[in-house]
Amino acid sequence: MKKIYLPLALAATLALGACSSDNVVDNGGSNPIDLSKGGFVKMSLNLPTDNNRGSRAELNDTLKDGLANEYGIKNAYLVLFEGIDENNKENEAKFKGAYELENSDFRDFEAVGDDPNHVTITKRIAFANGTKPQSGRKLFALVVLNNNNLFTVNATKHELTFDDTKVDAAAYKSTSNFINFSKAIASTNTDGTTPFASNVATNGIFMTNAPLCTQPGGATAPGTDAAIKTLADVTSNIYTTEAEAKSKPAAEIYVERAVAKVTVQNKTGELVANQNNAASKINYKLYNWAVDNTNKKSYIVRQYDKSWNSINSNKVTAADASKFRFVWSTPVNPNATDALYRTAFAQDPEYKTTTADADNYNRIASNASMSTAFGNSTEFGNEHPQYCNENTFQVTAQNQDQTTRVVLGVKMSAPGTTTYDADLYTVNDNKEVVYTKATLAERLKNILLNEPTVKTWADAHTNVSLDITFNEDEAGKTTIKEATLKGKTAPGAADETFAGTFTTNFDKALPNIVRYKGGVAYYAVRIKHFGDTDTPWNVEGQGVTAGGNSNIYHTGSNDWFLGRYGVVRNNWYDISVNKIQTLGDATIPAFTTDPDDVLENYISVSINVLSWSKHTQGADL
Repeated sequence: MKKIYLPLALAATLALGACSSDNVVDNGGSNPIDLSKGGFVKMSLNLPTDNNRGSRAELNDTLKDGLANEYGIKNAYLVLFEGIDENNKENEAKFKGAYELENSDFRDFEAVGDDPNHVTITKRIAFANGTKPQSGRKLFALVVLNNNNLFTVNATKHELTFDDTKVDAAAYKSTSNFINFSKAIASTNTDGTTPFASNVATNGIFMTNAPLCTQPGGATAPGTDAAIKTLADVTSNIYTTEAEAKSKPAAEIYVERAVAKVTVQNKTGELVANQNNAASKINYKLYNWAVDNTNKKSYIVRQYDKSWNSINSNKVTAADASKFRFVWSTPVNPNATDALYRTAFAQDPEYKTTTADADNYNRIASNASMSTAFGNSTEFGNEHPQYCNENTFQVTAQNQDQTTRVVLGVKMSAPGTTTYDADLYTVNDNKEVVYTKATLAERLKNILLNEPTVKTWADAHTNVSLDITFNEDEAGKTTIKEATLKGKTAPGAADETFAGTFTTNFDKALPNIVRYKGGVAYYAVRIKHFGDTDTPWNVEGQGVTAGGNSNIYHTGSNDWFLGRYGVVRNNWYDISVNKIQTLGDATIPAFTTDPDDVLENYISVSINVLSWSKHTQGADL
C-alpha cells in the first residue's frame, strides 16, 4: 500500500488546541490528556494505490496505479466524531467538529523508511464552543479529500454544512451521528456526471475512509466476532507535545475514492461468423464508447453489510479465486498488531430495490446517437477513463435494466474489403449476411428480373443497375421508398430508365431491412464486479435453465451470485474485447428485464479487477 502524506505526500500531525480546561479525552486507558494544554494527534493517510487483493492473480504493475491526477489532493478535511469503541457502535458516534487543512499547515519533511514523501502537519484545532469530549469516550477521525464543493466547513464554529442542491443530508441535520453523515446522498450533476469527480484535473476525486474488517476473508470466513471499522480511533495517538507526537506511532487512516473507474482497450479484428468466406469477411475496429445506466445517487461514505462476511460460493475452484469474496485475505497494514482487511462490496441507495426505476439511472436513449451521450469517447486505453457512481443490487434484481454497462460503438468494414464508413444493411434479422447499398440493390434487382416485363426490358439493355432510396436516413429499421432501374441500349449511350411499374412488394421481398449508419454496430457490455472467477455461473450443480432471473440464477442464491455484476467505488473496470461473433445492434441496445447472464451471447469480454481496484473484462461480441 503506497502511503501519500497530505497533501504533498503522506503523514499528518494535527495539533488539537482547546477552548476550555475541562476538554479531556481518555487516552487509550492511560492518563487523560488535557486539551487545554495543547494536544497533538498524529495520523498517517494511506491512499489506495496497489492491487493487493490478497486472493486475485497479480496484474501488470504498469496498469495498477492509474493516472497521476487520480491521486491529486486539492483540499483536505478532518471530521471528528465522539463515541465508544465497541462493535456496531461506530455508527452512533456523534459529530464533534470539522476542520479544513490548509497548505500552510504542511511544513516539516522527514524520511520514513524508504519513503521520503512524509509531510507533518501542525494545526491548532479548537472544539466548537469549547465543548468537551465526555470522559471515557473516544475520538474518531474521518478524512475527506477533494470535497468537490459538496460541503463547506465553518472555520470558527467547525460546523460542516452540505450543499442542499447537491446532497440530501436531512437525517444528518436531524441527528448528527456518523451513520447519518455517511448516508448523506450525493446526486449527479445536471450533465449526468458523478459529483465525486466533477473535474478531476481541477477538483480531484472525492475520497473518504474505507470500511475495513478486523479479520481476513478469502480462503476462510471472517469470524462472527469480526468488526467493520470505517472511522479511525485517534484517542491513543494524542500526545502532550509536538515532539512526542513526532516520535510516536501514527493512527493509520485508509481512504478510498468515491467513484468507480472504467476504461476500454482498443481492438481490431474480424467477425467470427464471416471469417470463412473472403467475399463476406468483415473487419472491425472499435469506434467509440460510453458508460451507461449509471446510478444517479451515491452515499458519501461506502456502506458495507457485515452479514456478507460469511457468504461464499462452493463452486469456486480457481486458484486465485476468493471463496469468501467479500473480505480480502491480505491486510492493508501487515506490520500492525491489529490487522485490517479491505472489504469488497457496497450497498448503494437503491440496493434493496428489486424493480428498476428509469429515473434512478443516467441512460442513453435507445434511439439516440452515441455522439450525444455523456462521456462518449473515441479515445481508448488507460489514459482515457470515465468515472461513475457505484451501482449494486441483490441477486433477485440482477437484471439488465439495473446493471451499469458499457456501450461500444464498433465500425464494420464493407464485406470482403477493408474499407470503413459505408452504410451496411441486414434483411429479416439475418446478421450473418451483410449488405452494402450496392449489394442490396443487386439483390433487389435480381428479384425484379423475375417480373416478365422487367426481364424483357433488361434483356434489351446493357449495364443494367438499380438505384434505391430509403424512407429514412437514420440507423435502424427502414423500408425502400423507391427503386429506379437503369440501363443502356448500346455502349456509350445515355442511361434509360425503366418506365413500367414494379409489381413486386418490396416489403415482402426484402423484409425487415436494418440500416447500420456508417457501418457502426453497437454492443452492450454489462460490467461484472466479482465476475466469473469468484462467482462462477452455469457450472455443474447450479441447475441453470433458460428463462428469467430465477432460472438463470436458479435459487437466487446470494452465496453463489451476490455481487457477480455491479460497480463499486474505488474499483477500476477495464474492458477488453476478446472477439466479436457477429453483427451487433444498429442502434443503442434497449434495456430489458432479462437477467444479466444469458445462455447465448455474441460478445465475449474480459474484465480484470484491481484496487484502485481494477477489473479487466474481455468481450466476445
